[in-house]
Amino acid sequence: MWVLIIRSPSSIPIEYKVKQGKNSLGRKPDNDIVIVDESASRFHAEIYCQNDLAVINDLGSTNGTYLNRERISKPHVLQSGDQIRVGQCVISVCFQEKGATSPLVLSLSGTRPLTRELILESIDQHAVLLDVVSSRLTMIFDLDTALKEIGEMTQRAMGADRAGVIIARDFDKLDELDIPVTITRQALDKQSVVIEKVTHSSGEGADLQETSCQILCLPIISDNEIVALLYACKTDPMARAFGQHDVQLAVAISHQAAMAIQRETLLKESQIFEQLATTDDLTGLNNRRKILNLAEFEFQRSQRFNHPLTVLTLDLDDLKKLNDEHGHQIGDNALKMVAGNCQRQIRAEDSIGRIGGDEFVILLIETSEEIGRIVAERIRKSCNEMQVESRNGPIPLSVSIGLSTSNKKTPNFATLLDKADSAMRAAKKSGKNRIAVGD
Repeated sequence: MWVLIIRSPSSIPIEYKVKQGKNSLGRKPDNDIVIVDESASRFHAEIYCQNDLAVINDLGSTNGTYLNRERISKPHVLQSGDQIRVGQCVISVCFQEKGATSPLVLSLSGTRPLTRELILESIDQHAVLLDVVSSRLTMIFDLDTALKEIGEMTQRAMGADRAGVIIARDFDKLDELDIPVTITRQALDKQSVVIEKVTHSSGEGADLQETSCQILCLPIISDNEIVALLYACKTDPMARAFGQHDVQLAVAISHQAAMAIQRETLLKESQIFEQLATTDDLTGLNNRRKILNLAEFEFQRSQRFNHPLTVLTLDLDDLKKLNDEHGHQIGDNALKMVAGNCQRQIRAEDSIGRIGGDEFVILLIETSEEIGRIVAERIRKSCNEMQVESRNGPIPLSVSIGLSTSNKKTPNFATLLDKADSAMRAAKKSGKNRIAVGD
C-alpha cells in the first residue's frame, strides 16, 4: 500500500493512503488528496495506483509539480522514499507492507547523536521548510522575537502542545521548563536528540492518576559550540508519538535557529566594532571623526531647510597645569566630568564629541544664536560649579566656550567651526571661564 505524508510549514503532518485507481491532488476540497497551499492549482496532479505500481502525472498546473526537486512534464513511476513538492508542501512517498505500522505513527525513544550526517540528511529532507523559515527570520532582527517564531513553528509542525528555544545564557533556568533536568542535561552533555516519555503520578489510593508527557530535546550548535536548546512537548495521551520525521524536522529547524543566533552575534560584534571606531575611549563621547561627520550632515540639512545650526567649541581651562601638578589621572577625571556634564545639559537631538585633548564640539540643532548663548552659559556655569578630587583636596574646574551660528551666507561647516574655535581662543585670552561669540 502506498502512503503519502504531506508536510507544510503551516500545519501538522497529514497522512493519506493512496487508493487503487486515480487519486487527484489539488487545492479544491473535493480532491482525493487536498493540498492546502495557495500555489497549488485546483486540480494540480494525479497519482494512478495499480497493485504495487504508482505513477504521478502533473495536470498542467500553474506552478508545477516537483519530484525529487525536478519539475515533471510527463508521468513518472514513484519509488518509496521519493519526495513530491507542490508549492510549500512536501509530500513523502512511502510503500507500506500490509500490516506494517504507519510511517507517521512509528515512534522513537532514547537518544540519537547529532552527527553531521543527521544534520545534512535533515536539511536535505526539509529544504522547502527551511526556505520558508529562513525567509521569515530574515525580516526579524530581534533575537528573542526570532526564537519565539522558531518555537511556534516547531510546535505547529510537530503537533506539540508547547515548544521553544532556550538560549545558552538561560541554561540555569532549565528547571523552570517543567521538563526533567536529566533529559535536558542528557541532550546537552551528549550533544544528541533525546526523546523520552515521562509519567507523572498524582493523588493516592483509588484517586491515583497517571499522566504522561512526550518530550523531544536537542542542542542547537553553532561553530562547534552549544548556543541553545530546542524542545517540544506533547501532553495529550492520544497524540502521535515523536518519530523519525520529528527528529529530522527538529534538527533542520535547529540549524535555522543556530543561524539566527549566529547572525545576532555577528550584528553585536559589528556594533561593538562600529562603536569602538566612532567613540572616544576616555569620555565615551563621539570621537573626532564621528562628530565631524555628524556636523557635516547637520550643516547641509540646516542649509537645505534654512534652519540655524549653532556650534559650541569648549575647552577645559588649565588642563596642562592640572596634569603637571596633580597627575594625568586627575586631568582625565576632570575631562570625564566635563564631558558627562555637557551631555546632560543638551537635548537628545543635539550632539557632542571630543575633537582634541581638552576640546569638545557641541552641535545645537535648529538653535538660534540667542538660544545658543543660553545653553552655553548653562554649560559654563554648571562646569564652574564642579570640583575634581585630588590628594591635595578638591580642585575647581572651569571652561571657555566659543559660539557660532550658521546662516545662508555660511559657505561650509569648516568656516562655522573656525569661527567658533576663534571665539573660544578669544575667551581664553580674555581671562577664561567665559563665553565668546564668533563674528
